[in-house]
Amino acid sequence: MPLSLFAVHLSDGAVTPAWLAGGFAGAAVLVAVACWRLPDQLVPRIGVFSAAFFVASSIPIKLLITSVHPILNGLVGVCLGHRAPLAIAVGLTLHYFLLAHGGWSTLGLNTCIIGIPAITAAAVHPILRRSGMPAFARGMLLGGGAVAAATLLNALTLLLGGQEDWSTLVRLVLLAHLPVVAIEGVLLGVIVRYLEKVKPDMLNS
Repeated sequence: MPLSLFAVHLSDGAVTPAWLAGGFAGAAVLVAVACWRLPDQLVPRIGVFSAAFFVASSIPIKLLITSVHPILNGLVGVCLGHRAPLAIAVGLTLHYFLLAHGGWSTLGLNTCIIGIPAITAAAVHPILRRSGMPAFARGMLLGGGAVAAATLLNALTLLLGGQEDWSTLVRLVLLAHLPVVAIEGVLLGVIVRYLEKVKPDMLNS
């Protein structure tokens, strides 16, 4: 069992060609929507969050025989809104070409797996804000939820489109990411509470 598969980044050879093609098609739609009428003033912000996503996803958290890593898709989503998949696609591409993490054939799927929860977090944040939910609770819910959703999408992809029977691996991946869900929930809770006080325009509202 390849240990790299414990990460949310799917590796080459893990899923069938049909799913790979579907992943690229889905990612193309997400990135096209993210690029549509992109204002020049947002480009530096997208660059910053691409770098943050890339760096955070390069930090290993050791767990017995393998390691997982932060994802920060909740943060990227809450701060970039529907532009989030652009930053995620750039970060994933850098991961593959600079660190050989993930795979070139799975770039599309990985963009969808990590990007869709980011967009969902972006859409839900204004609703929670208007409902009166405190900033920390809002960030905690969306930070942990985005990681949990990405992990579940990764698991479903392996179960439904896997080249092999990955059922045992899926259970281990879900278990291994529980600490990441908790850590990112607290982290985004702190960040959202801070940004709401000092720079609320950074948050998707």
